[in-house]
Amino acid sequence: MNNAPPNILDPKEPCSPLAFPASQTALLLLDFHAFIVKSQPEGRGASVVSSAAALRSWARARGILVVHCMIDLRATTLLDRKMAARVNGVRERMLNEAPAAKGEVAEVAAEADEYLFYRPPSHVSAMGSYGLRSFLEQHGVRSLVLTGFSTSGCVINTAKGAADEGLVVTVVDDACGDRDAAVHEMIMTKLLLGQTHVVKQETFVNAWEKLDVVNGEYGTSELSARTDKLTV
Repeated sequence: MNNAPPNILDPKEPCSPLAFPASQTALLLLDFHAFIVKSQPEGRGASVVSSAAALRSWARARGILVVHCMIDLRATTLLDRKMAARVNGVRERMLNEAPAAKGEVAEVAAEADEYLFYRPPSHVSAMGSYGLRSFLEQHGVRSLVLTGFSTSGCVINTAKGAADEGLVVTVVDDACGDRDAAVHEMIMTKLLLGQTHVVKQETFVNAWEKLDVVNGEYGTSELSARTDKLTV
């Protein structure tokens, strides 16, 4: 989109992520399966994980909800879906990995007071996760901050899907990754700008800190409050 609006980090603008307090904001960590992270070329996976881990620590300190979205490896994709062969093939490879490779990488693995949602492999967008929409509504979340894999898959689909549903969406460029660096760059600089804010981690954190946004109330939820947690 050639005339896409710029990122807006001004709390006086209603479409800005800074217009919402921590209590109405959620950080989504998308598909940080160890299998996916280690499949990234040239060490890019480690860089993304490092950025996401730093952002997660920052979000926790400010009472921002931290939500982990992962693939439900129990579910298969029906063959009448165009993506079925590829998706089921990836699922099989993940199931054949060591147990640790199926879960999240240790650096961002869900803590006891964070939230974990799963979705069937046929849903590329994390907005298709079991119970996620109602969870966000119940907690009054109006602004999402996205990190994870892959830019050309879960990230772009989640970002656009959430934006279509009226949520303010911020995609953290250096906390997202894709096997194809050129595709990642195109999505971040062209395809997402019409509906979302695309920022670097440091830029986003610094803008928030400069404004001294007040902490929210949702940083210490109990483990028992998790929704739709599955053990894979």
